[in-house]
Amino acid sequence: MAIIAVVAAIVIDRGDDKPSPDPVATQISDAAPSPGEQHADDPSADAPTAPVAGAYPGAGGARPDGATPLRTYTKSGVTHAHLLTPTGGIGCDFSTPNEYTGQGQCGVRSMSGPDSPLGCVNRSGTCKGKWLFQFKDDRVGDPVDSSGTTGWMNQPANDGYQVPRVEYGKQYYFDDWAIASEENGLTVWNSTTGSGVFLSREKAERFDGPGRGTETAARGDDQKIVLGSAVSNSRGFGTVQPREIHSGGSGSSTYAYDLTWRDWGGDRATATGLGYYAPPGAPRANAPIEEDVPITVVAFEPSMCNGQRAYTKVAYFFPGKSETFESARVLNACWER
Repeated sequence: MAIIAVVAAIVIDRGDDKPSPDPVATQISDAAPSPGEQHADDPSADAPTAPVAGAYPGAGGARPDGATPLRTYTKSGVTHAHLLTPTGGIGCDFSTPNEYTGQGQCGVRSMSGPDSPLGCVNRSGTCKGKWLFQFKDDRVGDPVDSSGTTGWMNQPANDGYQVPRVEYGKQYYFDDWAIASEENGLTVWNSTTGSGVFLSREKAERFDGPGRGTETAARGDDQKIVLGSAVSNSRGFGTVQPREIHSGGSGSSTYAYDLTWRDWGGDRATATGLGYYAPPGAPRANAPIEEDVPITVVAFEPSMCNGQRAYTKVAYFFPGKSETFESARVLNACWER
């Protein structure tokens, strides 16, 4: 789907204090999936689940209770830790942030060859497998190949550090990085951002945030998921199931109000209500506005936003204008502070 700039959205008071229109630029999602159908009264919604198949249930959320700190050592002012799975097939490096090693990396050693399921990179006529996921800014990056040795391969060194083997069925941590070791694979994630990766002999798959329902089970009722983050003059953002949404500033070209939500707390929450409609592509300064037009709002991509579980994207569309979710205008709802 082509990505195009559009005039974006969102909501507020039904009264004399409605904001005056002032469009906000955003863009269309290039492949947004249809909203889910799991309802909040489904008992399974509160049980910790895996963010991707095979991963540790609850991964992407808070650090598991009882997790054991990895053994560390300090070199040139940087704190390091390493680990290997019991078979030695998966290894990880961790470090406090620095320009040389970032925050570390993890990889499945058998994926370093040309038949890696993650693809390979041609290096002087040899296709080297992508197998290492590097960590930076509290997030897991794209897989890369390697031309050298990893930190865990260089141990034991003369500092006396011995790389620990993480036992199956146990959890560990280094700073904000949580690790869960299971017989079917290793799950690593950052408990601040929710960014993580599941590693096994069969596959390696990244994820962002916990699976459905984990925000309640892993973080408690005081950490219920909210809609993005609040910014100056915005309304509805940073709250649970807002009745009105407005993105801030002196106003926006579209507002949504009288919203009624369903599936809140799942991977996607959907609301219906009324909004202000401006035709796509209309000049921002004098776009014609229609009021009280039926609108559908979809909140999705739950993750960590400024230390709070939140839906980080909002899509909205007007069914009566022949718009659908696939053509919806999308707003990035998390403004980092």
